[in-house]
Amino acid sequence: MKQFFWILAVLLPLSAFAAQPRSIVMTIQENGKAQISETHSIPPADATGLIRIGPLPETLLPSSVNAVPVERGETLEILSQRFAYDLLDNASLFRAYRGETVQCEKGGAILAGRLATLPDFSSLTPSLILSTEGQTVQVVPDLLNLDSITFPALPDLARTPTLFWKPAAGQTPPAAVQLHYAASGLAWSASHEAILSDNARSIALSTRVHLQNQTTRDFAHARIRLALTDKGQFAPLVPAPNDPRANRTPTLRYSADGKSWIPERTAASASIVATYDLPQPLSLPADSDTYTHLLEIPALAVETRYIYDGVRFDRYQRNRRADWNLGTESASIVETDLTFRNNQAVTLPPGEFRLLQGEADRALQWIGTDWLPSVPPGGTTTLRLGPATGLSGTRIRTSYSEIDPRRVSEESFEITLKNQSDADQTFTVIEHLYRGENHEIIAANAEHRPGDDPHSIQFLVPVKAGTENSITYTVRYTW
Repeated sequence: MKQFFWILAVLLPLSAFAAQPRSIVMTIQENGKAQISETHSIPPADATGLIRIGPLPETLLPSSVNAVPVERGETLEILSQRFAYDLLDNASLFRAYRGETVQCEKGGAILAGRLATLPDFSSLTPSLILSTEGQTVQVVPDLLNLDSITFPALPDLARTPTLFWKPAAGQTPPAAVQLHYAASGLAWSASHEAILSDNARSIALSTRVHLQNQTTRDFAHARIRLALTDKGQFAPLVPAPNDPRANRTPTLRYSADGKSWIPERTAASASIVATYDLPQPLSLPADSDTYTHLLEIPALAVETRYIYDGVRFDRYQRNRRADWNLGTESASIVETDLTFRNNQAVTLPPGEFRLLQGEADRALQWIGTDWLPSVPPGGTTTLRLGPATGLSGTRIRTSYSEIDPRRVSEESFEITLKNQSDADQTFTVIEHLYRGENHEIIAANAEHRPGDDPHSIQFLVPVKAGTENSITYTVRYTW
């Protein structure tokens, strides 16, 4: 809906408000929810006997408000509480002025009258109905086409998010209260940047935090605790296009009855699994993004592997035994894998992981990007960072024979690995043996071992810089 311009005539001063809070303590979850505690001085009651408390975020959850006097022995009895912000949106503004006289202007023509009903802002052309002293009703078919609307000043207009408290009669409010409440519109996310050492055996890891304040409230010099929930450990059901997890299938988990699979993020709870305290107070301006450091690990031992898995197709959609072309597919990409153990006392938060290599006084070379899951202390994770520069492979089936069409067949492959980089590398070759459950390697020109996945084998193949190397093997299947 297009925006329209309102002229709001403010002729009366604002009522007395409390000053900025003496202190702010925030616990922010990655899902946009926060629990906030502030120390507020209590202002005098206004002419109507109400105490107004601010500043507050417009996303405050009124039912969560809890006020406790700072000084022991003092009491605060609140007979009623109301939370209001009349400038939150168009509907809130018109609701505050229902029954008041407003003035509309279009091309120099002026139309004035009392606001009889609330416009329907869900419509593309919300109409405005005004009534005059003679009970004449005037209709503006589309208020979006007006040049301006002038509203009169109202002493009770909540021009900022405000808590209205009605204290007990004759009660002297305490000088200050500790105000606790929940709010939305505050979130955080982590990102990790790692620089790989020259020998590829360690990384220098830097973890940064992106804090979002999508409210109209400034939080100045707040002590901040970041909370990671169970849901925050898993990919969103619809990741953003630039999210490294966008092309991955969502992780599944059993439903509560154990009879079906549901997306992991849906099944996960909102319970907090890890917290991080920022070392220094931080200010979060209204409607802003703030970045700060969270963790610095100068040296973290890693294992770097270059994986060649030449088969690229959905191997579970074919008849694995009878399909003549099974296993003949070939890909050229060699992927970079990085494995490390979290030797810190805190959980590494989930977030985008960027790996670079080079010297600090020179341009760093980008190696790859993946999504780092949350890694608890002592936990190990493996990241796949994309194609390795200068490394490639080819895979060719050299023979296939059915020794006994019903019981025995043999299949042979040749895998060639090319290293066009400046350093010697060792390739990890993964081969999948999924034509049958019973298989045996009857010939190979290189040592192999069982792979990490069922019915797979692995070869470690060294290749010097600027050269290539080939391996061959033959597998026998029996039924």
